[in-house]
Amino acid sequence: MIVRSPMLKSSFSVFILLILFSMPLFGQNSLQGIWEGGITVPGGQLKIIFKIDKSAAGYSGTLDIPQQGAKDLNLDPISQTGDSVSLSFSVGQITGLFTGNFNSETEISGSYSQGGPTTPFSVERTSLTTAPPKPENETDLIISNGEIQIGGTLTLPTGNVKAPLLIMSSGSGAQNRDSEVFGFRIFSDMAQRLAEEGIPSFRYDDRGVGESTGNFGNATLADLALDVETIMSYFQHDAKNKFQHFTLLGHSQGGVVAGKVAAENDSVIQLILMGSTAPSLSEILRYQVEFAYATSTVEKSLVEKEINAREELMKAIAFKNDIEAAKVGYSQAYSELLNALPDAQKNSIPDIGAMVNNQTEQLAQIYSSPQVKSLLFYVPTDDLEKINIPTLVLFGGKDTQVTITQNQSKIRKALEISGTEFEIKVFDDANHLFQKADTGLASEYPQLDKKFIDGFLDHIIKWMTAN
Repeated sequence: MIVRSPMLKSSFSVFILLILFSMPLFGQNSLQGIWEGGITVPGGQLKIIFKIDKSAAGYSGTLDIPQQGAKDLNLDPISQTGDSVSLSFSVGQITGLFTGNFNSETEISGSYSQGGPTTPFSVERTSLTTAPPKPENETDLIISNGEIQIGGTLTLPTGNVKAPLLIMSSGSGAQNRDSEVFGFRIFSDMAQRLAEEGIPSFRYDDRGVGESTGNFGNATLADLALDVETIMSYFQHDAKNKFQHFTLLGHSQGGVVAGKVAAENDSVIQLILMGSTAPSLSEILRYQVEFAYATSTVEKSLVEKEINAREELMKAIAFKNDIEAAKVGYSQAYSELLNALPDAQKNSIPDIGAMVNNQTEQLAQIYSSPQVKSLLFYVPTDDLEKINIPTLVLFGGKDTQVTITQNQSKIRKALEISGTEFEIKVFDDANHLFQKADTGLASEYPQLDKKFIDGFLDHIIKWMTAN
């Protein structure tokens, strides 16, 4: 049986399918490269991707399961005896095993098992190397911000430069420079398309990801803004690739960072907010919790009490004011809510007391994170009210993470107060990643085409060159 589980990017737990794959190390055929294929499951195929490298020490590799959001999972051990192959993988209590044979130099087939019955499995080699070829117009750089190293990629037009350097900042959660989500390389795809139109860009790994050092969770909003400031200063003084003016593009939480820098640095001459938030994180969390309880039969007064107790816990942590008392208050409110659930739901909870304690401690830990704490009561629109540069605001009509309802009117009001030139553009059928979507839910991401909705990049290019 294949273990299958859902995945949401932010506040939901991720449960990952584990697979064992083994392959011996010598023989005429080589395992080096990228192999793509699938395991037969009820209703179709579960796609898997193996990326295998070879060194003097033997084979090493990783596993991707795009439909389940799993990426770069370690494969160990990998072995090969002649044309027979085997690869092992385990996480927690779940293990799996693939055994097979080379049918040809580029095809392997066999069977997959996970402690029980086997099911057919096959893969084909799609590349002899695991490293994607780097476009000739891209240069990888390391930029120092004190003790922090920022790894990123500069993408230059092949012809004349027609716009300032665009610096891209990714959304919440530590992400690589491509801002890759379920195989959709958001910033990488954007960079190449912009370069075709004469627009240079720089994208970078978040702290603790890829070539960037540090710890993303420990970085405050001020730290993230300083990273962008450092990148701008680097290009202002670089002898080979010198830029004096910049466009900042921030996706989701990256828009909060971009807005803060744009409001404080005169080198920024354009701002693009891509699915960016308007209210503070505490207000966003209130909205999310209210949405989660919307269909519940629990009295609204108990839901409101639980939410208010959450916010009191946030305030206590953010302002260092009697945290233990706030934790007790939240525990009481959450306990009342759980005990008011319908019997069928309440009886499914083995130990309500333990659940209350765990939830209270987890929330306290999350809110105590330096980054989260710096965002809890930070209002991004306060920065937008100070903006005096052309600003483009982009929303997805089906975005369920940064909704038009909660964000559009507040951003519009802030920019009207600023008196700057701005445009708000809504792509009706787009989700939070600006893909063409059906529901807009994050659970839909793995099945969508890995490309932007029609007209999205064209609109950015037209706006940048006109402003």
